[in-house]
Amino acid sequence: GLLQLTHIDRALQMRKALDKTYREALGDVAGIKVPQPPANTDHNCGYFPILVQADFRMTRDALYQRMREAQVLSRRYFYPIVSNMPMYRGLPSAAPANLPVANQVANQVLCLPIYPDLTMEDQARVIRIIRG
Repeated sequence: GLLQLTHIDRALQMRKALDKTYREALGDVAGIKVPQPPANTDHNCGYFPILVQADFRMTRDALYQRMREAQVLSRRYFYPIVSNMPMYRGLPSAAPANLPVANQVANQVLCLPIYPDLTMEDQARVIRIIRG
């Protein structure tokens, strides 16, 4: 861990550049929502989530599968949500009606690859898949 700290400034700089490129390239795609970090924060760009909404040309899971077929590792974060796991799903507090936003986001979120050594070419390929 301490060795990684010698590279942290470069890693954060690279992640921020990748984050900026994703935001510029995907911000106008119908059906893709790019959540904004809270104001007055210094975002570390550890993840790049998008929300695949109903008006996108395919579902989140179809996009996830298309990425897999293209050998792009994306992740469906918060999926399934804890309340949908077998040991909790029978609890009254886990009823989907009690967690509408959590269930909606869990079915929409897809985290795109973002790491310091992600090449511009590979990022462009991810963007092309989403833009269609």
